[in-house]
Amino acid sequence: MADYKIKKNNNHGGKEFASSFHFIGKVKQIKEKDKNTDSWEDVPFFKFEDEGKKKVIHFIIETALSNELKVKLTGKEKPFAYPYSRKHKNSTKVAWAERFAKEKYPDDSYHLIDPEWDRIDKIKEIVQTDAWVEVKGKYTPYEFTTEDGQTIKGVSRTISFVNPILDGKVIIDGKAQDIKVDNKVVNYVCDFKSPDFIEVNKYSMQVGINTTYQDSESGNTTIKGVVLTNGIERSEPKDVELIVYQTEATEGKKSLADAFSSLNTYDFIEVTGQDNNRATFAYVDVEEVILSSDPFADVDDTQRVIRQERVTNGDKKGLEVTGYVANSLMRELLTEEEFKKSVAATNNSPFDTTDPFAKSAGVTDPFSQTSNNDNDPFA
Repeated sequence: MADYKIKKNNNHGGKEFASSFHFIGKVKQIKEKDKNTDSWEDVPFFKFEDEGKKKVIHFIIETALSNELKVKLTGKEKPFAYPYSRKHKNSTKVAWAERFAKEKYPDDSYHLIDPEWDRIDKIKEIVQTDAWVEVKGKYTPYEFTTEDGQTIKGVSRTISFVNPILDGKVIIDGKAQDIKVDNKVVNYVCDFKSPDFIEVNKYSMQVGINTTYQDSESGNTTIKGVVLTNGIERSEPKDVELIVYQTEATEGKKSLADAFSSLNTYDFIEVTGQDNNRATFAYVDVEEVILSSDPFADVDDTQRVIRQERVTNGDKKGLEVTGYVANSLMRELLTEEEFKKSVAATNNSPFDTTDPFAKSAGVTDPFSQTSNNDNDPFA
C-alpha cells in the first residue's frame, strides 16, 4: 500500500486531520430574525466587529435548487505575516505593517499568501446577490456550551477562496478556466432548472471513528467521528457526525453503508461526499374533476396525460458520505488519549497570535501504516 500522509504538528507532534470543500452556486444573503419585529431580515455580506478590529464576510451559496450552505471567513490584524517561498520550501516572518514591503523579504522567491484580513477585502468585491461563484475552503468543527448547560456541536464552513463564475468558466486572476471536479472538466450550466445542470458540491474529510450505527430498517449508517484539530499543547478532538445512505450494491459487492458499519472505535479513514442542507421534493398528480359534459370524459385513460406538480416532502441535512479515499483506512490508528478532550483552550481561532514558526519550519513527517486487506471492509 502506498504511504498515506497525515499532517503532524511541528511543535508537539500531534496528528492534525485535514478537510476541504468545493462548491459552486448562486449567492444569497443570510437572513436573521429581528428581535423587535420578529420578521426575517437580510444580513449584509460584510461587517466589522470588535470596534473595527475584526472583519467578517458570510453568505449563503445555493449549490442546487434549495440546497443552501452558509460559508464564512473572519479576519483580524496580527503581529506578523509569513511570506512563503516554494524555492526554499520555507516561510519568513515579517512585521504585519511591512507585509507588502517586498524589500523586507529574504529574496524574490518569497510571496505573501493573503492573510484573512486582506483576503476578505478581495472577496467582498466578488460577492453580491445572485452572483454565481466558486467557493473553496475547509470545515472547522466547533463545540460550545449554552447558559443552560446544553452542548452544541457542529461544523462551520471556513472560506479559503471565492472566484466568479462566468459563462460556465471559473475566473481566476482575470483568466477564464475550466471548472474541474476530481480533475475532470465539468460542463457547468448556471441554471438550476436546466436538464444539463450538474451540481458541484464535494467535500473530503479525515476522520477517526468513535462509533457507527446502522439502522435495521433503512440500512443507513450513522458515523460518530472525531477530527483532530490544531491545539497549543496537543491536538484537540472535535466531534463530527456523518451519514452513509444505503444503496443497492452490484452483485458480489458490499454496499458503502455496510462497509462503514463494520468500522470500529479508533479506526481512521478519509471520506468524500456532499454537503446537504436542502429541501427534498416529489411529484404528485394534479387531481382533475371531469364533468359529464366534457367531450373527453369517456376517452380511454391511456390517452390522457395527467399533469404533475412538485411538492416539498422533507429535507436532507448534514455531511453525506458517498465514497472514501483508497488506502486511507487504518485500523486502530488512534488512541484513547487522542480521543480525550482537554480542559485547555484550543487553538482553532484564525486570530491566534502564536508564532507557528517558533520552531524550525519545514515539511511535516508523513504518517503511514500498512493495511491488512483481509481486515478491510472496502476491499
